[in-house]
Amino acid sequence: MAPNSAKYLISNGTDDRVSLFDDGRVKVWSTTHLWTELSRERHNALGETVLLGIGRTLDVPGPVDRRHNSDAEFALDAEQGHTIAGTVSADNGTFVQFFHDGTIAVGNDGRDLATVFNAGREANSERGVNGVGGSVMVTFGGSYRPKTVRPGDFEAQLSEATAPRPNRLYKDEFQVK
Repeated sequence: MAPNSAKYLISNGTDDRVSLFDDGRVKVWSTTHLWTELSRERHNALGETVLLGIGRTLDVPGPVDRRHNSDAEFALDAEQGHTIAGTVSADNGTFVQFFHDGTIAVGNDGRDLATVFNAGREANSERGVNGVGGSVMVTFGGSYRPKTVRPGDFEAQLSEATAPRPNRLYKDEFQVK
């Protein structure tokens, strides 16, 4: 997975996080499970969304302590099922929706999905639990920025002054299909 310091860090109140990078990428990650791509859809004439669900639970989870404070956190209530718990809106048209059932949607109101790069790492004797977990890096193609930003519970400003870094697997990281 390509490294970069996140511009914003958002949590769903569990050990799942979403990082919004200033170059326009969105990373959905967890230290306790892998992710699975549930669906992709065109939600309007110009934009696409990917829905990510909780995949296989890791036999040995990574650290769950919070080393970084979240810019926003949305509490989940499992009884509310697949309803939206909170929405993050970015000025480049990107949005992230957190659902009460733990699924997360990442989309853009003016761009198509370019890549959905799903990777994971298991604990091993050399690594221990450091860096263990699942992560999905989502990038969008194009540079269109909608005039009207989707309403959200948290708003982010992303300059996109640099091109997104290319995706790559780290040592002992595997691609999730």
